[in-house]
Amino acid sequence: MGRESQERPALPFILHLTLAILLATAPVVCLISFVDYVSIRQELEATAQEFQDQTETGIILSMDLVDTGLKIFDGTLNHRMQEKFEPFLAEYERAGRDPAAMDLYCVREDLGEGFDLYIINESGIIEYTTHPSELGYDFTAIPYFYDRITEIRLKETFSADRIVPEIATGEIRKYAYMPTPDRRYLLELGFTDPDLQQWRTMLEYRDTAKELVDLNPNIDEIRLYDSLGTRADLQHESDRGEICRYAQSAHERPAHRARHNRLPLGVCCASPDTTNTYARRGRQRRRWR
Repeated sequence: MGRESQERPALPFILHLTLAILLATAPVVCLISFVDYVSIRQELEATAQEFQDQTETGIILSMDLVDTGLKIFDGTLNHRMQEKFEPFLAEYERAGRDPAAMDLYCVREDLGEGFDLYIINESGIIEYTTHPSELGYDFTAIPYFYDRITEIRLKETFSADRIVPEIATGEIRKYAYMPTPDRRYLLELGFTDPDLQQWRTMLEYRDTAKELVDLNPNIDEIRLYDSLGTRADLQHESDRGEICRYAQSAHERPAHRARHNRLPLGVCCASPDTTNTYARRGRQRRRWR
């Protein structure tokens, strides 16, 4: 029976050799492929991150350019505001350094249209003003700003804020400060003018953000937030429903007492290929109440 049965044919040597080579080289090929995959992936991720960083830097530089233009415009008003304190201080001296004896409305007429006068006492309260809605406001409710105006009051230094819009009316105003010679009070001037609104809006963060989105297909959206955490890049006030959580308490304050700068508190932009946001930049600004 054993002889009658056919013997199984032996595998050719070349096939054995081929199988041995495959078994020996397969792990090496897999290892090389995996190393190449990791290397290429890291390179692509680094390139993507570098491109994202460049986009972020470009956005911030563009916003800084707008901000620089607005600062220059602000600076053109500083000298004028400083000169307007001369009749204000003269009236303070004429009244024997007694604010109650001052005729603020007469001084306002001398200064010209668009000016309002404020006298802030040592306790940080607006004790006298030609703007009745702000009479009696207590700046100690905003400790960091109270510290700032106290420092101004104790020094013989003129100081001016950036141009800011009022929350209640959206009216553009510029504020400046001058201490009295006896350092008992801080005199404040507020100025508004229809032309101020027109010239101020010639440089808009919103317009720059829109142009950047239109020019760069990798940017899906740029969001701008003011110092209260409110979306500042929306066209209509009714659209501004997105508020940063930390700013909720600020919106619970009386609206007519709120002054703030529209300089962005943060810039957030999102790529259409990712849910991550980047290009955040803190910009705590001057005044809100």
